[in-house]
Order: sequence, then structure tokens, then C-alpha cells
Amino acid sequence: MNHESRTIRSSRRRGIESIELLLGLPVLLLVVAAGIEYGWMILRSSQLDHAARVGARAASLADADGISVTARVNQTLAASGIETAFVDFLPGDPGSIPSGEVITVVVSLDYSDAGLLGLGSFMPLPDTLAGRAAMVREP
Repeated sequence: MNHESRTIRSSRRRGIESIELLLGLPVLLLVVAAGIEYGWMILRSSQLDHAARVGARAASLADADGISVTARVNQTLAASGIETAFVDFLPGDPGSIPSGEVITVVVSLDYSDAGLLGLGSFMPLPDTLAGRAAMVREP
């Protein structure tokens, strides 16, 4: 085998490797980006759960009302970098729930407002994320 035929084979091999890289790199980058986006979604979900726990603890206090609990939840969310979230109380406003009853705080967020990379058109992502926590109202 002469030097010229080895050079041709080597250049063909490099050309094939370049085509493989060209075809495989976008798929690899999409997989990495999807992993980052799902990790971000899990982080945001955990932050919503934490804010709901903080809200449930505040709502369980005897002097709690919906405004103060919502303010506490929003303060917790702001520390996490979340600016827009919806706070709901079940079965109703904390001030109207008698002591000994369970109050549930639900914090929900439109994921399109909280997404990191905006890959919703490429991968299945939820429309909303929600955190939920319940505690018994104190006397």
C-alpha cells in the first residue's frame, strides 16, 4: 500500500467522522439541554413545596389571615427568584378556619414563566407546577 492511498483513506475517514459529528452533535446537545431543563423544573417544584410549607406553618397560627400568609409565601418565593405565583387556601381563608381543622396551602406557578431554556416545544413539560402543604390550625 503506497502513501497516496493511505492519505486518501485517512481523509475519507476524517470526512465520515465530520459527518457523524455533524449529525450526532445536535442530538447530544438537545439531550444535555433537556437534562438541564428537567433539573431546573425539579428545583422550581422543590422551591414551591418549600414556600407552601412556610405558608402552611404561617396559616396554622391562630392569628393568621390570607393576606399575611400570602405575603409570607411571596417573600419566600422572592428569595428563590420566583416573582409570579398563585397562592390558594383550602378549604378557605385561614382566618375563617376554626382551630383543630386542617388548612392546606397550594402554591402554583405557570411553568412558561419559570422555564430556564424555553424547550417546551421540543420536550414534554408541564403547564403548571404546584407545591402543597397542610397543617392543623392552632388554638
